[in-house]
Amino acid sequence: MSLESFFQAILSGSIAGAIVAGLVIKLWGSYVTEKGKNLATKQDIGEITKELERAKQPFFELQEQIRSTHQLRFAAIDKRLQAHQDAFVMWVKLMNAVHTKDRMKMVGECQEFWRSHCLYLDPNVREALSSACFAAQVFTVRQERTEKAEEDWKTIMAFPDVLFEAIRLTPISHTELERLKKPAEPDQHTAS
Repeated sequence: MSLESFFQAILSGSIAGAIVAGLVIKLWGSYVTEKGKNLATKQDIGEITKELERAKQPFFELQEQIRSTHQLRFAAIDKRLQAHQDAFVMWVKLMNAVHTKDRMKMVGECQEFWRSHCLYLDPNVREALSSACFAAQVFTVRQERTEKAEEDWKTIMAFPDVLFEAIRLTPISHTELERLKKPAEPDQHTAS
């Protein structure tokens, strides 16, 4: 092999080596750059995820608080509805006892009912029942003063409207109210 061919072979090998080396460096650089980007992205995703979790935490806590509150309210709905029904029954007894000797006994029962059920009653119903009890208590004392007795009777009779408004039921009709004022009469068909 001549010197010229030797140099030409070295030159060709050097050029080929330089090309291969350039490609390797370029590919390796792209690879390293891409790996670096991936690592940075993973770190960024980790930070973003942590930040997102921190931001979501107060909303989760609020959602849980609201759920608990509604759960308690729903658990008490039956008890509240029953308390309002019982308040109505108490009012009917009170209304029917106003003109009887049992008036003060009924006022006492009404006041005791109020104390044991007031937490379950709507605030307006609590107030109306308390006012009706007081009006029934002083009704006979005030009968000499017709105007005061009429005010007391209106206070007693206002209770159902307040109650029905609180529980959003249809108010009692005048006919139904009149039936409540009368003692129960035996059914003519079953009396025989």
